[in-house]
Amino acid sequence: MGQRRSDTSEAPRQAAVALTSSAGRRLAAELRRIKQASGLSFARLEARTNYSRASLERYVNGKLFPSRDAVEDIAQACGADPRPLLELWDDALEAGAQPPLDMAAPAEAGASPEAAASPETGASPGEESGRAPRGVRRRLFLFAGLGVVLLALGLVLLPFSPLSPFGSEPSSKPAPTSGCRDYRAEMRAYAVGKICWTSARATVTGYVKNPDDTGKAVAQLCISNQPNVCSQTIDLAAAGPGGTSRYRRTVTLPAGHGVWIRTCAEDLCTQWD
Repeated sequence: MGQRRSDTSEAPRQAAVALTSSAGRRLAAELRRIKQASGLSFARLEARTNYSRASLERYVNGKLFPSRDAVEDIAQACGADPRPLLELWDDALEAGAQPPLDMAAPAEAGASPEAAASPETGASPGEESGRAPRGVRRRLFLFAGLGVVLLALGLVLLPFSPLSPFGSEPSSKPAPTSGCRDYRAEMRAYAVGKICWTSARATVTGYVKNPDDTGKAVAQLCISNQPNVCSQTIDLAAAGPGGTSRYRRTVTLPAGHGVWIRTCAEDLCTQWD
């Protein structure tokens, strides 16, 4: 695989919101349309771009928000004008940049029965009895119970998350600001090597080996700060049937992000390691 242009490192929440926005869904639909109109298979589209078949399928099927470079490359490979698609990409990214909506319910124009003043005293029922109104107490108990359940569930599951910071680091400790670790992402094909990082960048070295007689194996890199969401996915190297391909790549890390490796072959991928 040739040297890949750097993808835009949107924050994971921003990329996820952009993907599900109206413009993001229209962008995925347009990518599917121009691919179908071009008559290109994913294998032929892969040969015309610097993106793996697995990444292209996720972009076109709306499962992963592509970089701006990826949108432009796919459009050009399909013989389409990239400008309308880039406008949709910009709109989707702008939607992803919007702050999350306030989930608190707005106050109603009229006072609720619990907050209404007593006609005789002008005080609310809660004030008359010295206790919070029944509806308020019920909601407080509900929210408190839900918070306890979510906290307990998070403490149980977080240490076992496949994308816990830097893979092997226990969740009870802060992620190290620098260090090295070995990795091995294996199925029929496999990628083996080492990741070394600081708080600002990570360097990945290794090789991908494909023992199969057909198909292609690809080693991929994920940059992320939360489980199951890659803010950037990079193809490191590809190995043909019976081949081995070495790679070395240094990437810039946004604050709080780490990197993981996996191997993909014949539409199957290992877990991120």
